[in-house]
Amino acid sequence: MRVRRRAFPMACWTALALCGCASGGGPAAEGADLTALFTAYTGRWVLDEASSSEQIPNQLEGVRDEAPVADIARNESREMRRYRRMVESRRMPVSKMRATIEVLRRRPGTLVLRGDPSEFAYTPALGRTLVLPMDGTEVEQREGEERVRTKVTWEGTILTLEHQVAGGGKIRERLEVIGDRLIMTRSLAAQGSDQALILAYDRS
Repeated sequence: MRVRRRAFPMACWTALALCGCASGGGPAAEGADLTALFTAYTGRWVLDEASSSEQIPNQLEGVRDEAPVADIARNESREMRRYRRMVESRRMPVSKMRATIEVLRRRPGTLVLRGDPSEFAYTPALGRTLVLPMDGTEVEQREGEERVRTKVTWEGTILTLEHQVAGGGKIRERLEVIGDRLIMTRSLAAQGSDQALILAYDRS
């Protein structure tokens, strides 16, 4: 089925995301509400680039893993300085910092979701399905040489995936169905974090 793309100002998506974060989402859904929640999320979703944030640049590309953080700090741009602070890189190896930013930059073109009260299946790419217990148990996966632990939680009608890079930073991926759209808000779970990637998806 062809999906009609509709542009929506990024400022509006950001405001909606911030309002949802501030509200906390309310109590977890139960019974019939929980069934309706998973029905709303289940399906195949296609990214609408025109309504989504631009990709976050990775300014650690090409930086040597053994480079001292002090050397990076002397030569970094304002964007890189924000990333460094967000992942507290003074206590993190460059390789872990790079891995954390790569998880933040994930941008699935197609997202397949399936859920029920016991588990949530998340497929960001063909052949890569992550099945997460709804009780909050972490599931570990390998991404190249890095290990990433993921768990899912929910409040009200909002599902949140937390991705913890072993030895690195944590990424929060907030999913919410608004009308006939799925809005994904990706951000670093770090003090002072103000960089969020907003992705809008249409059901196909």
